[in-house]
Amino acid sequence: MVQAVILEDHTLYRLGVKYVFDHSPDIFLAGEANCDAELFRILAGTSADIVLVGVNLFDDIAYTDITRRIRHDFPTVKILAIANEDTAEIVQSMTEVGIHGYIGKRQASKHELTKAVQMVAEGREYAGKIDTNIC
Repeated sequence: MVQAVILEDHTLYRLGVKYVFDHSPDIFLAGEANCDAELFRILAGTSADIVLVGVNLFDDIAYTDITRRIRHDFPTVKILAIANEDTAEIVQSMTEVGIHGYIGKRQASKHELTKAVQMVAEGREYAGKIDTNIC
């Protein structure tokens, strides 16, 4: 069973992820955080396999710093970025800071999200589709 933690500042999105994981026999949501301090408290008290980090370039959460700290303090924990914007430039930026996979919020269906979590937790990379139809 994959133990996941989510860092996402949008409550409604966290609720959606929780719903998906509650209906997945292979993924357990071990914690939910809406800020980095809360995330690191949760990680210190769990044996999480993967962290889903919400990436929104216009919010206060600095995913690059968070990613580096996860990699340093919890080196066995995999990181799946969930991005509002999934252009080639943003994907490149995420890759440079050391994420293990990414998925765009526009493509994150129940099936695709659980597939991405399982692949990344197993140590495989997951690369979501880059959205070329941004309005």
